[in-house]
Amino acid sequence: MYKHLAGIIITIAVMAAAIPSHTNAESLNNNQEVYKFLQNAFHTQVSLSEEERSMKEVDELLDPYFSEEPKAEFLNENLVSENGKYFTLGSDAAAYYIPFFTYSDSTKVVKEGSKIYVYEYFPENNEGPVEYEGHYEGLLLVEQEGEFKVAKFLGENIPEKILKKAESNEEAATQSSFKTPENPNWINKPSYQFGFLLNPFDALFRSGSMVLTDNKQGIIALFEHQELNGQLASN
Repeated sequence: MYKHLAGIIITIAVMAAAIPSHTNAESLNNNQEVYKFLQNAFHTQVSLSEEERSMKEVDELLDPYFSEEPKAEFLNENLVSENGKYFTLGSDAAAYYIPFFTYSDSTKVVKEGSKIYVYEYFPENNEGPVEYEGHYEGLLLVEQEGEFKVAKFLGENIPEKILKKAESNEEAATQSSFKTPENPNWINKPSYQFGFLLNPFDALFRSGSMVLTDNKQGIIALFEHQELNGQLASN
């Protein structure tokens, strides 16, 4: 009995260790993973306004997402203290928060070695509580000890080479999306064209096997079929 109980405990412990307690950036392999990471980082920042916490708790919440420099910038700008507890005040234009990315095709993700640049252009806005001119907002994520973290709030300072790289990636994606597949080779084979003229239904039926094989055996089988039809007709 004790052996079975010990085995169950070990199994549960292994499963618990395999399930991450939060979404971090150990491997950001695609745009969706980057988006999810940044959304979690933003929600963590916002959660600091929901209740009072100790400084240790605040640091533990932010640590999986931010390196020391951007973390300090965010806290110095937004954190307030009351009775030895800390919290942030809500604002429509608070500094050093994850930008309000749309997480769409307008949100650019450019990976360069151990760095990931995320940015978006926000058109001019003259409505709502916050008005602004058209501008870029961006972040730099850097891999540190096997994990990506927000390493810098870039604002509008997106490197020119990153802008050009994103533009070239878009052009390549657009060109590939407009490529049309070439006509299958079997359509241009004289045997198929001639057979279609003589017996369209039979040719279409036999073309199914030619699409699958598309090799010499398929062609030989076609001629054998035609020869057999000829023998049957002569009889």
